Amino acid sequence: MNIQPILDELFAMTFHAGIKPGLERITELCRGLGDPHLRLNTIHVAGTNGKGSTCSILASILIEAGYNVGLYTSPHVRRFNERIRINGAAISDEDVARLAVPLMQQAKSIGGTFFEVTTAMALQYFAEKRVDVAVIETGLGGRLDATNICMPIVSIITAIDYDHMEYLGTTLPQIAGEKAGIIKPSVPAVIGPNGSDACEVFERRAEATQSELIFAEDVVSVDVDAFYADLTMSVSVIRGDSRQYYVSELTGQHQAANISTAIAAVTVLERTFAIDEEDIRRGLRSIRRNSGILARTQVVATAPTCIVDVSHNAAGLHALVRTLMDTRVAGPLHVVFGAMSDKDVGSMLSELLALNATLHLCAPRLPRSMPVNDLAGLAKQVGHERVFEYASVAEAVQGARALGTSIICGSFHVADEAADVLGFAL
Repeated sequence: MNIQPILDELFAMTFHAGIKPGLERITELCRGLGDPHLRLNTIHVAGTNGKGSTCSILASILIEAGYNVGLYTSPHVRRFNERIRINGAAISDEDVARLAVPLMQQAKSIGGTFFEVTTAMALQYFAEKRVDVAVIETGLGGRLDATNICMPIVSIITAIDYDHMEYLGTTLPQIAGEKAGIIKPSVPAVIGPNGSDACEVFERRAEATQSELIFAEDVVSVDVDAFYADLTMSVSVIRGDSRQYYVSELTGQHQAANISTAIAAVTVLERTFAIDEEDIRRGLRSIRRNSGILARTQVVATAPTCIVDVSHNAAGLHALVRTLMDTRVAGPLHVVFGAMSDKDVGSMLSELLALNATLHLCAPRLPRSMPVNDLAGLAKQVGHERVFEYASVAEAVQGARALGTSIICGSFHVADEAADVLGFAL
């Protein structure tokens, strides 16, 4: 079935309706579906960085525990269908068409947005399939995000940093305040590693909502034991009186923090779901298969090595750089980089300085992309000396690959277009 015309119409809603924080329209869309969100056990996850990985880790563990698990994440890398999965399998084209068409018609009559339609689609699909639990990632912020219509069994907030400041505020306490909006009355909330300013905001919100607040670092300790050449890692996990050793498909100190947050959430979920240590072990080994997560420091080609990562803000690139240094990826490195104009691109480029890499700059085929000449000016301004400019992502990838080990990063859209030219299936 060719659903491209439907997807074109759906994506056009981003242009026409834009981003509209608020719960009024998603509430009306869900009411028309019989309120599917009220028929679901949901786990709601917000944060600046790590929320997609944390969702995927949790979904994988729950799948290995024998549960039927829905997973809603965004954005996608290759196909729209990636956003909505059950037990790792993406929603079918037929189900996309069946759900999207009437929802788009209703949304247009009330000024609804792309993300509100896709959120309603996911909730209805999971309710129809009677999943045991649905893991739901916020789109932007939390308090006024369409996903905040959910009534979760646990709320999770991962690392907070500067991003989407035009919507969420210009200080970390302001941003944390928007994320804290997913903490619901009397619903346990798990908080990943964060600074004191953000944690104080979460504490005030939990007190106001009479919610149990669990800081991951208080209930679980995760340390990296070893990084492996295939970009997996082994970790030691102390929880209560027990120490366990696991292998994780996702690598990096930042992923150790995400594992800590996910396992802290498991501590809450164990009150309702039967989850044992072997489920955690198998879940961490099978994150990609069980969740479909793509392009998180992922090796997609060898001879020479090519790694794709969708980090798209300064904190994400800081984590990527640290992981590349920790795992001792052989250089010299050639970084294919493109970014959206609404990001703090100067800070992103500054993070890449530590790699002493050659930059291969490009702009994905999107109006939001920063032009290559602007990227080059910023790169030289922050101190990069070896900078090449290309007319397309494809040419940048080919140029970098011809010279050695390549790292592709900066945007989900760069990863998507790189996959087109390299011919790999992420």
